[in-house]
Amino acid sequence: MLCEMCGTESASLEPRKVSGSILRLCSSCGEMGSQTSFRETIGHRAYVAQALEKRKQRDRYEDVEPDEYVLVSDYGARVRRAREKKGLDHASLGKRISEKKSILTSVEAGNMKPNEKLIKKLENTLGIKLVEKVDEESMPTTNQSSKALTMGDLLKQAMDKNE
Repeated sequence: MLCEMCGTESASLEPRKVSGSILRLCSSCGEMGSQTSFRETIGHRAYVAQALEKRKQRDRYEDVEPDEYVLVSDYGARVRRAREKKGLDHASLGKRISEKKSILTSVEAGNMKPNEKLIKKLENTLGIKLVEKVDEESMPTTNQSSKALTMGDLLKQAMDKNE
């Protein structure tokens, strides 16, 4: 990759703030700029997109039909407790299920959602359940009375009273 300041080829470039612009600079040019924040490094739009994605993940039952299976919210803690209960460390569990240690630590920390294949491996090896069935009772309900009334609703109520 090329340094955006001097144009030299460099294997590793650092994002640095120079005169209000974020540039990817080599180690020798990096001294000219100041350290950037994570938000500045990835860009405002990417940061906002990440924040929106995190918000969407909090609403677990959004776009989920009843009788579907979803990942439990405390999956990381469940995996950690079960692993410790069996007396396994990340490396030995990783060997058993053919996964990297770093993936398992990310799952336990809640930084990464496991895919279906990894969920099945963890459930079978550790003897735990990581998915739950969404039923009608656990889905958030919209209360009709809490919604704001429209003019049409008011007219309909008035006509129903007159009948």
